[in-house]
Amino acid sequence: MKTQHLKYFFAIIIFCSFFTFCSFAQPITIGGGLILETGRPPFGLQVKGTYDTEFLFKKSRLSADFGFMFPQTVNLRDYNRAFLNIDANYDFYSINGFNFYALAGLNFTYYNSSVSKGLLPGLTAGAGVYYDLGDKMKAYSEIKNTFFGYGEAALTLGVLFNI
Repeated sequence: MKTQHLKYFFAIIIFCSFFTFCSFAQPITIGGGLILETGRPPFGLQVKGTYDTEFLFKKSRLSADFGFMFPQTVNLRDYNRAFLNIDANYDFYSINGFNFYALAGLNFTYYNSSVSKGLLPGLTAGAGVYYDLGDKMKAYSEIKNTFFGYGEAALTLGVLFNI
């Protein structure tokens, strides 16, 4: 089981290294927001970063977000959960400062309850929208579902800042 955790850890490190080395002269945004999910616990915070990949595909970007769900106790059971999503986004429609996009990617959920704990990989799919609030800031909202892993639907609302 520890070797499986190490494989995930090294895969994330390699991805982040690639993300960092390719980030020169490409627009990057960083921010965060609130999460509402169908799983336990249902509320949390998210830190999100996006990287514009227009040099590969027009209207595309990569995003990575880390979410921490507020611990919850239900029927004398404690629930804790955190996750990492790595998604590819594609803008399919833009109008009056709104950019609508589709997303798909990978999800890694760490869960810990009174009964069990573990790390579950999964796939994500969904849609989102950005709204330009100015030259340096934009609001975002996403709705996505995780398949095969922890299996929850999520709604996120937040703000991103250009760096």
